[in-house]
Amino acid sequence: MPRRDLSLDEQKRVLAYLNMLRTRLGSWTLVEQALPLSHSVRVEVTSGRSEISTAIAFRVAKVLDVSLYDVLAGTAHPPNTCPQCGHPIDG
Repeated sequence: MPRRDLSLDEQKRVLAYLNMLRTRLGSWTLVEQALPLSHSVRVEVTSGRSEISTAIAFRVAKVLDVSLYDVLAGTAHPPNTCPQCGHPIDG
């Protein structure tokens, strides 16, 4: 059995934050520049062909200015923001 850096649930949460960053920044190109992350690696992880590493999770946390724990636990999204897409929730 291969050893994973992150559990499948943690990887799903990091992927959700990558999608949230895309919404927040406006494009995948800007996400790639902010992290920084090569285009090919970003495509591989967002398409599910590669696992998300702890290095990517750490970079996401750094860009969001939250702890790595918050990203992995899924608690890093701002209040009144959809945790899946990053859009504001009217309420």
